[in-house]
Amino acid sequence: MLRRAGKVTLVLGLGLALSACSLLPAAKPVQSWTLTPDLTTTGKAVQVTDLRVLRPQTQDLLSGSYLLVVPEGQPVSVYKGARWSASIPNLWRDYLVTALQQDSRFARISSDEVRVAARHELVSRLDAFQSEYRNGQPVVVMRGYLQLVDADSRAILAERALELSQPAKGKEVAEVVEAFSELMATSTREIENWLLDVQQVDQSSR
Repeated sequence: MLRRAGKVTLVLGLGLALSACSLLPAAKPVQSWTLTPDLTTTGKAVQVTDLRVLRPQTQDLLSGSYLLVVPEGQPVSVYKGARWSASIPNLWRDYLVTALQQDSRFARISSDEVRVAARHELVSRLDAFQSEYRNGQPVVVMRGYLQLVDADSRAILAERALELSQPAKGKEVAEVVEAFSELMATSTREIENWLLDVQQVDQSSR
């Protein structure tokens, strides 16, 4: 059983208000979901500094804000009336940046949203961030690839694949989003541990 280490927030986005004389039908409310990390680590010394986290490279529907679902034996679809509060690349990047900034082992963490000086960049590709039905039950999955790059020389210092899954407790959208929250927390811990391991190897090789 995974320990819950993130927060799920639901914001009800209302459609634009229409005038009384409008002939257009009223827009249906859309559930807007966001993922907020709660992974604070205190009392530990800084080990990784000056890291810029870039938006992951994505293709097709992964570049939007839809909650994606892949029914068994069918093409990718979306959960109707629900979406993420930001595009998937921004959601993923901002979650990771916030989590690293909350962790006392990391310092001077930034994103490509604000181009400040950094010694290293975390470059990533996101190939899957969706719910997939397996044996009639939804499982949220994340697949991608990470590269730690020297910001000046552009040399790749380390790289690894990222592939994780988390079963949802049920088929309701809220239960699927809760599984995404657990998945993001798990992936963040993996990325943090990987960055710390890379830092230790780099220091020992000097």
